[in-house]
Amino acid sequence: MKVWVRNRQRRIRIRIREVSASVTKILRSLGYLKAELSLLLVDDAQIQRLNRRYRGIDRPTDVLAFSMLEGENPPIPSQMLGDIVISVETAKEWAKRQGHPLELEVTILLIHGILHLLGYHHEDSKEAARLVERKTQAVLEEIGRTKT
Repeated sequence: MKVWVRNRQRRIRIRIREVSASVTKILRSLGYLKAELSLLLVDDAQIQRLNRRYRGIDRPTDVLAFSMLEGENPPIPSQMLGDIVISVETAKEWAKRQGHPLELEVTILLIHGILHLLGYHHEDSKEAARLVERKTQAVLEEIGRTKT
């Protein structure tokens, strides 16, 4: 399993080792023992630029996922799932609203992003959204984290 994590924001302190360990636990929980992915931690301005460029939506978002398993080109032969981008700034705001720690919110967003890389899309229907929520909760429980 290979996980590349890069922190390109400096406003909010975040423990990269913990984040990397969470990615590993999530992938293991989902049965992707040889998977590879990259994770980029950014601020709202950076994710807004990416959201505008790739989705045509000119506002910040919490997480973006760029899957290597989807699209016009056939899947590459490696286990590279794709790239995830998380706005730590937005994650902190969501954590505050939900009343739980930033680390838990980042874990939730990691699961969400990884599920997107694997082809789960909550935007498709209400049932798809419920499936993503159930899967997220199951992974949280399996890796020993719970929502408060």
